Amino acid sequence: MGWRGKSWLLGLLLELLVVGAHAQPARAQTATQAAGPFFLTLHLAGGTGVVALGGGYRLAQQRLEPELLLGYVPRRISGSKPLAIITLKATYLPWTPELGRSSWQASPVTLGAMVNYTTGQQFFLTNNSAGNYRPGYYWWSSAVRLGLLAGTRLSYAGPCRQPTAAYAELSTNDLHLVSALTNHSLRLVDILTLGGGFKQGF
Repeated sequence: MGWRGKSWLLGLLLELLVVGAHAQPARAQTATQAAGPFFLTLHLAGGTGVVALGGGYRLAQQRLEPELLLGYVPRRISGSKPLAIITLKATYLPWTPELGRSSWQASPVTLGAMVNYTTGQQFFLTNNSAGNYRPGYYWWSSAVRLGLLAGTRLSYAGPCRQPTAAYAELSTNDLHLVSALTNHSLRLVDILTLGGGFKQGF
C-alpha cells in the first residue's frame, strides 16, 4: 500500500474515533432521557400502613410524582382486624442535583401531600354515618386523613437502566395538627410520623 493509501486509511480511522467519542455520550444521554415515566413503590410506615405497595407516573419533567398506594396493617398492630389503607399521594422534587459526574442524584428536600382512606366497620366518613353519636360530636372523620410530608431522597440512574430511589420522609395529618394547636403539651414526636421506601422506574 502506498503512502497516499496509508494516509487515507489513517485519516479514516482518526475520523471514526472522533465520531465514536462524540456519539458515545449522546447514546448515554439518550438512554438516560429515555427512562420511562412509570414507577413502582414499596413504602414502609408513614401513615400508609405497616407496608404499602403501589405506583405512579412522573409529571412536570419528572419532578412531580402522583401515585396510588395500598397499605396493610396486621391484626396484632390494629388491635382488632387487619386493616387496608388506600392512599393517594403526590411528591414534588424542587431540586435534584447530580453528584459529580456519576449516575447518582440527591434530592435534599422533597415535599408532598396525601389523602388516605382506612377500611373497616369501626371507621366512619362522617359523624352522622357513625350512627352512635349525637350530631356534631365528632368534627373529623376516622376513615379519612389529610396529610403533609417532607423528606429526602437518593437516586441512581445508570445510562442503560431505569432510576432506582431510596427515600425517607416525615409526615403529619389534619388530626395531629389540630391536636397540637389545642394541646400544647404535645411534642413534635407526637404529631410526626417517620416513613420511607423505594421507587423503581420502568
